[in-house]
Amino acid sequence: MKYIIVDADGLITNAIEWDGEAEWSPPEGCTAIASEDGGPGDSYIDGAVVPAPVPEPEPAAPTFEELVAQASTFAELKRLVAEQLA
Repeated sequence: MKYIIVDADGLITNAIEWDGEAEWSPPEGCTAIASEDGGPGDSYIDGAVVPAPVPEPEPAAPTFEELVAQASTFAELKRLVAEQLA
């Protein structure tokens, strides 16, 4: 059976397979909870697994062609390219 390992703050630090009978104990300050849900990074709050927030993806950097279209002078194009490389 799958168990999630939950620390004192409710953060799931690991997920393991354990028969619940073999001699084993979770790390100090943690609790093993039988659950088919959850994994490292998720939280366990009020008896429920709460998925970790999914970060927003970074916007794609503009292509060189987009920078060329945006620039009105060569000097501005150089500045825009330098900003992207910084």
